Amino acid sequence: MRTTQESENWAVEFIRTDGENQSLSVEDGFSTRGDAEYYGQCTWSSPGGRGIEQVRVRQLPRGPWMPVAPASVCGGIRL
Repeated sequence: MRTTQESENWAVEFIRTDGENQSLSVEDGFSTRGDAEYYGQCTWSSPGGRGIEQVRVRQLPRGPWMPVAPASVCGGIRL
């Protein structure tokens, strides 16, 4: 049974490219869209984000994928 107090369930999708190959990875369990976007932007702009071509978020289970803009700042720290 869902209540209005229950957290939303948002997922982040990372699309990586390596030449002609493309791979996807998805992490879910974020309580808000903002949390999911923040995580996606910070991961994308970190050293581990090399090779990520696009980041998208969506509300599970069937929300549409929405693009996330790249960030050069994460948590007030310039990356």
